[in-house]
Formats: sequence, C-alpha cells, structure tokens
Amino acid sequence: MSKISGADLEFWWDGKEQPISEISPNVAFEEEETTSTATPGDGKDFEVMRAARSFGLVKNMYHPDGAEITTGTLVKDTKYRVTAVDTVLAAYEVGQIFVSDGTEVMSATDKVVPLGADVNGKDMDFTYDSANQPIREINYSSSFDTEDVTDSDTTGDSSETLVTRSSRESNIQCWANDAAADKLTTDPVKKDVTIDFSADNSVEGKMILKSKELPSNVNGYVPINYSGRWVGKPTETNMGFTEGEEKAFKIILKRGATTHKAYTGNAIITSKEISGTVKSIVKENYQFMINGALTESVVS
Repeated sequence: MSKISGADLEFWWDGKEQPISEISPNVAFEEEETTSTATPGDGKDFEVMRAARSFGLVKNMYHPDGAEITTGTLVKDTKYRVTAVDTVLAAYEVGQIFVSDGTEVMSATDKVVPLGADVNGKDMDFTYDSANQPIREINYSSSFDTEDVTDSDTTGDSSETLVTRSSRESNIQCWANDAAADKLTTDPVKKDVTIDFSADNSVEGKMILKSKELPSNVNGYVPINYSGRWVGKPTETNMGFTEGEEKAFKIILKRGATTHKAYTGNAIITSKEISGTVKSIVKENYQFMINGALTESVVS
C-alpha cells in the first residue's frame, strides 16, 4: 500500500474533467446526545444523525476550449480534452484531459479539443459608467443563501441543501489620480459596469459602489479600494462554473484498475469568487454542498 500523490488528482464536473490546483472534501455528522440513566459509567451517550458533506475548490480561470480536431496528428506536449473515443484514444474517457505525446492521429471517431489557456491578469479591464478605469486588483463574488431541505426522500445519510437568492459583489483597487474624480460620490447610484478578466471572460450589469477607502502613508502612493454590489443578476460570459446549479461530480484521488480511489455524487455550488491582479493568473474559488448519497470507491 502506497501513499497517494496529489499529482494523480482529478476533478470532474458535469461529465468533464476540470484542471484544478486545490480541493478539500469535508464530512461532518450531526450528533445528538442520548444520555439517560441506562448509560453505563460516568460517560455520555450520543447518536450520529445526518452528515453535511462539502468541498472547496480552487482553479485557474481558463479561456474557452478550442475548436474540435477530427484529423491530423496532435501536437506534442499540448493539453487536450477528449470529445470522442475509439481506438487511438481508447486509454481515455470522453471529457478527460491529457497531454499529447505527439503520435495520436485524430479521426471522425477519435476527437479532441485543445484546452483553453490560463487567463492572465495583465489582460483585465474595468469599465464604469461607460468610462474605462485602470485597475490593480479586482474580484467578482457570488454567494447564495442556502436552506436545508433534508427530508425522508433524501438518499443516503446526507443532508440536502438548496439555494435561494444570491448576493453578488466586487472589490476594485486602483490608484488615486489627481486628474480624475473618484467614482463614488455622496449619492451612490447604480451604474453600468463591465469587468473583463480577458477578451473571452467577462461579467456586465448594474452596480452600486457602496464604499471606498484610501489607506495612505507617507512612504507610498495612494490606492483607492472600492466595494460594490451588483443589482439583479449580471450577464456572465465564460465565468467558470454556474453557481446555484446542481451537477454530478467525481473526485478521483488515484486512477487505476485496482487503486481507483474516488468519491462520486451530486453537488450544488453555493458560492464562487473570481479574483485577479495585473501581475497574477486569475483564480476561481468555489464552495460545493454534496446532496444525497455519496459513493466512495477504492477499485474501478
């Protein structure tokens, strides 16, 4: 028996493998004290009830996958996602990501798409009230109110969670500029806002800036930190997973014929945060609640 390396980790969401950097499954059973005069000794008795199962996940933001490839030899050391499997790609399953060794020849039955590139923060852009604003850091977060809807129809020993409404917010940091007026006035009102994490990944809608802070000192330049709340539901384009949706997932710790250690089930996304700076890769951070039965396997 050998330890499992994080290099073997796979995460699948809605039938597709997703490249991730961190994942943290968690199980916590509710308990109820059942101590009575029949309890022996001076200890307490308790029973375990339903389990709250969840996991957090961190991944890079990616540009959309490329066009499907149905002919020709794949490029060595390039990342691809499998879209159809026959003889050449028989070692993989549809949705899986792999790195080409430069020998695979595609056909009408063996097909892939190139995996999209990482989103680099240097490409970020912010437009407020029809005017472009230079920024240092920005994020977009969405957090749903949740409700425990566990009943006798809930499968397994789990709790079940549904989401209701979401609070969507953004924090923006830029430099104070002596030639430009601050964006937050004494009368905050909703304005048209667009955040472009790249040319392919964006969110736009109405926002009210509700606070600003100027943390200044004599040894540096003056930044302005803004906090804003989105009004209603903004339009998202390639902004990662859609929060509030319940989908099938797989967490594979190690793939193999006799060592296929995995967790599978259904989960709902309760929150997400996408953040970046002009000097970093844009990151996506999610929280999931697992609903109903969870299957834990150690062999395929």
